Amino acid sequence: MRTGDGKHIALSITQPLIPIIKDHPNKMEVIIKCPYCGHETKVGLTYMISGFVGCKSCYFEEGGLFDTTIYLKSFDYLSYIDGQFYKDGYLANKKKWKERKKKIEQQY
Repeated sequence: MRTGDGKHIALSITQPLIPIIKDHPNKMEVIIKCPYCGHETKVGLTYMISGFVGCKSCYFEEGGLFDTTIYLKSFDYLSYIDGQFYKDGYLANKKKWKERKKKIEQQY
């Protein structure tokens, strides 16, 4: 869905509007900068979890958006609902992943 100005796109009702880098008549082909990692991607190639949007560069990577969101939802719910981890971005959370992975392994 587009905003009225045609310069931004809304991918999530919980996150800010995302600036359009290159517009396209097909909404799935619009080029944006991933709001989580910053890579340029097509809207149609983004993924969402719990209202947080990522792309193929950051979503499925070990310690990426999927892993981080699931970890926080399970082990640090207050941080999960606060959403600051998303604002901190992919690289900051990727660095924390080894510590988080140890906690998961200890749990099982």
